[in-house]
Amino acid sequence: MHFPESEDFFSHDYHELIGLIYDAVTSEHGFFPFLNRFIQIFHGHSASFAIYDTAENSLVGAWTVNIPDEALRFYSEHVSHQDVLVERAMSVYHQGECRFVASNLDLGPDVKRLRRDTRAEEWLESYGASEAAGAVAYMEGHYLNFFGVQRSPEQPAFSYEELTVFDGFLPHLHRAVGLYTRLMQKRCGDAVERLVLERFNRGIIICDASFRVAFRNAKAEEILAGNGGLRINDEGTLTAQGNESARQFAILLSSAVEASIARRELEDQVFNLEQGEQRITLVVTPLLGRTNADSTARGALVTLHDWSWNPEVNEELLRSLFDLTDAEAAVASELLNGQSLADIAQSSGRSRETVKYHLNSIFRKTRTRRQGELVSLLSRAGVSV
Repeated sequence: MHFPESEDFFSHDYHELIGLIYDAVTSEHGFFPFLNRFIQIFHGHSASFAIYDTAENSLVGAWTVNIPDEALRFYSEHVSHQDVLVERAMSVYHQGECRFVASNLDLGPDVKRLRRDTRAEEWLESYGASEAAGAVAYMEGHYLNFFGVQRSPEQPAFSYEELTVFDGFLPHLHRAVGLYTRLMQKRCGDAVERLVLERFNRGIIICDASFRVAFRNAKAEEILAGNGGLRINDEGTLTAQGNESARQFAILLSSAVEASIARRELEDQVFNLEQGEQRITLVVTPLLGRTNADSTARGALVTLHDWSWNPEVNEELLRSLFDLTDAEAAVASELLNGQSLADIAQSSGRSRETVKYHLNSIFRKTRTRRQGELVSLLSRAGVSV
């Protein structure tokens, strides 16, 4: 693989960026400081590292700066499986080059039609961007890490001279992302023992900050073996089967990983996955260290609840066991069925604030603090027998 050389790496800014690349390997903030500084120096609107499973042609997760969740969701649902810029960068990479490509320079004479037909233009415009450039930062088997930078209409279009400068960062990114991926898997292992002891009767999967599975317990193996809707692929990433499910799950996983890296509290995200008569509920939680032993772990905890053995929720039993009101029991039941707070609000005709009020009351009565703990408790107590 040929990495272009650049003679421009003599200014303070360039050396600072290279330093941030290697700092990311061990920094608690990962690559976010690099992404932020990169768009400051090179007048970018936004930036991201997007992780793809190229065998499934699907987005696994992303680290993003200045790309709203709504825009990431749109990209995952409508653009990721046909992103012509990513396809062009991969084509260049497989030809033996590692270099940046740009939407205004490398997509040929039909670029306007391509952007329209693939909905890339609609996606960029949805959050104030207009052009994009990107390159393969790291690739191992079907695991692809794509570094993308976007600019707004008010900012200059990308030039070949700029892309040549960008290319000089790629060998450093390739080394650093590879090291980061391996280190994250090792670090997540330190956090596993306590989590498994707390939740051993549920399927437990730990995804590290590079979106690869660092650990799964025996119960998770059993659930994965019996449910074709969820699997760990050959590259070690956890994916949901079916385009819509895969895209929704990728968004939840990205949010949890980003919150973990930022050490930011995030509500547990509940996701229901059905495959034929089988149904599992996934609770996605940021991996937040609470002791010195796991304070460096970054990633997401995915708890699996298998309903195939007994899929009915007994609301009357929930009311009796925990002194829930009818409204609270209904909210609890919907949570167990994999519905989000927004979904429950919409289906019940209540506001999200009202549903959140009921949820807080349920927390108090069940002495739980997070949706993951609540689902685990209620799933043991509230199914029909």
